[in-house]
Amino acid sequence: MVRLAKTVMRSSIYNSISTFINKLGGLIFTIILARLLAPELFGIFHLVLSIAFLLLSFTDLGTSGTLIKYVSQAVGQNDETSARSYLRYIFRLRLIFNFSCSLFLILLADPIAVHVFHKPYMYIPLIICGFFLFFTSLLDFISALFVSLQKFEYLIIKHTFYELTRILFVPLLIILGYGVHGALWGLVIASIVTLVISIFLFGIKYRSLWAGEVICIQKRGILRFLSYMSFASISGIVFAYVDSIMLGILLPAEYVGIYRAAYNVVFAFIGIISIAFVLFPIFTQLDGLELENAFKRVFRYSSILVFPITFGLIFFAEPVVRIVYGVDYMPSVTPMYALSILIILTPLDFFGILFTAKGKPEFPAKLMIVSSAINIILNYIFIVNLGVLGAAIATVVSRSFNIVILGILSKRILNIAPNLDSIYKPLFSSAIMGLFLYLVPAPSTFLLSIFEILVGVFIYLTTLILLRGLMREDLVFLIETIR
Repeated sequence: MVRLAKTVMRSSIYNSISTFINKLGGLIFTIILARLLAPELFGIFHLVLSIAFLLLSFTDLGTSGTLIKYVSQAVGQNDETSARSYLRYIFRLRLIFNFSCSLFLILLADPIAVHVFHKPYMYIPLIICGFFLFFTSLLDFISALFVSLQKFEYLIIKHTFYELTRILFVPLLIILGYGVHGALWGLVIASIVTLVISIFLFGIKYRSLWAGEVICIQKRGILRFLSYMSFASISGIVFAYVDSIMLGILLPAEYVGIYRAAYNVVFAFIGIISIAFVLFPIFTQLDGLELENAFKRVFRYSSILVFPITFGLIFFAEPVVRIVYGVDYMPSVTPMYALSILIILTPLDFFGILFTAKGKPEFPAKLMIVSSAINIILNYIFIVNLGVLGAAIATVVSRSFNIVILGILSKRILNIAPNLDSIYKPLFSSAIMGLFLYLVPAPSTFLLSIFEILVGVFIYLTTLILLRGLMREDLVFLIETIR
């Protein structure tokens, strides 16, 4: 168990650093973009990107998850030949999917812009997104390969170069007068530069994992797993971007910009505290009591983080939006209140990782399809009646449904469930912290805001310790695993 803890801790630290760079860079990028573009142009930018990322699921079709499962298993068994065979076969599939979807978007850019969204000015941006889609898909495949090899330090390098290049090129092209077109070409340049660097990193140490003999593999088993992963992949992307796309269809583009402003802040926090990415290749190598104990431990530690962050963001949403985006984006405060609930659901995403890692991807895949259908229906109903807030509510309700049902199935099928005190102790402690933030006057300066946050954190930790939700053994465990 100590060896596992060290592996998880090491990977989690690297993943946390890479994710922090990714989310911090994304937040800085979003702030710069929002400041340079008016809400309408900001909305157009995110609308066409949402279409591209929706198609990204069809370039993936489960290949990333399949690559992680099979390559990580083979590497864990020191079977380099099998790992190489899986890698080359899955890459060929990914390349076919990638080329087809990118060409589809380029060729159908005009009818999509004119007949679906009734916004002809989206034509050129959609064509540029076709090129962005091709290179980004390859970059995602390389990232999945790094995860399968548990080389999370390579993700740090990859995210660093990508964030630096897009923060450099995108604002530069906007300032030069190219507007949304320049912003999208800046993303293409950043993707190409990062892809070249990532391939170089892989080739330095793992060239033999690509070049060499291959063996006959059981393609039927791979394709079966791939089919379920593809449903989960498509449905997951639909979850992430259908709200923005439906807002673009039903409302003017500026509402997309308002919604994405709130969405980006919330998911920046979710990305930083989530370690599900780390756990996938590790869970594939665990069984029985060891798997259950590992799940419960990481669930408890994640819960300790997500509840206070959620309460804190709800109380400080208004100053966050004012400081980050400016007064033009103040309407994004309301949807941010609703979307903040998604932070609490972060540890529950581990259920999907459990099923997939243990070779049962059909359960999260089928449930994701149902949840996506619910999401689409609720988006239409709520957007028509509530606008941007409706999109946020639809996302929260459908995601909550998906995770709760998956948790019930985890208990029945895998006999794995979190301890209830992992939920109610941090929840109660966060409520006490929230009561303090509610009673004290709203901060008038930045320094006063920092002071109130620090006092709130102190109150939360003190309450949690008194409830024995955080104990001495947790600190000992943390220190020992770092050592």
